[in-house]
Amino acid sequence: MSKKSIFEFVEGLNVSPTYLANRDQVLQYTNEDMNLRLDNDEQVYIAVFDIPIESGIVGFQTQSLTLVFGLNTHLYHGSGSVVVGLEERDPVIRAMQSVLISSHQVLPYMKKTDKTDFYNSDNVRVYLKTEKGIFFKELSDKDNKIDKFLLGMMYHVLNAITETGGIEGSISN
Repeated sequence: MSKKSIFEFVEGLNVSPTYLANRDQVLQYTNEDMNLRLDNDEQVYIAVFDIPIESGIVGFQTQSLTLVFGLNTHLYHGSGSVVVGLEERDPVIRAMQSVLISSHQVLPYMKKTDKTDFYNSDNVRVYLKTEKGIFFKELSDKDNKIDKFLLGMMYHVLNAITETGGIEGSISN
């Protein structure tokens, strides 16, 4: 009799169904769901950064940083663990707002897409949601100024989380 793992993973993706469901839920969220009136159709109100992580442990090769304007900042781990409540710290909420307010500048350099399914990659993938739809860019060129800008925005939030000790005590399964 074989032992069953405490984690279940989607074949070929090495992430849990919980991770995929959480990530998808954020990307499906609309400004109407949030009762959010947008200033214009290019206002970014959701950002998702799929971040590859070097690890030999199945399910530990990715995480997603999700930002929902005025509501939350979460980290979804490929194993299915979730770090919530990060927006409760002022530096994190300010960093999140800064990213969402500034990110409209890169929309012309991103591809509008309907495909938001998770896939494995060695590169960070960015999804920005506006009233016009979802815009996507895989950050594969570290010398490209748009890629640098998007990476800088992501690290701005991650650094705020780290500096405030945001991950301690807020992990759930």
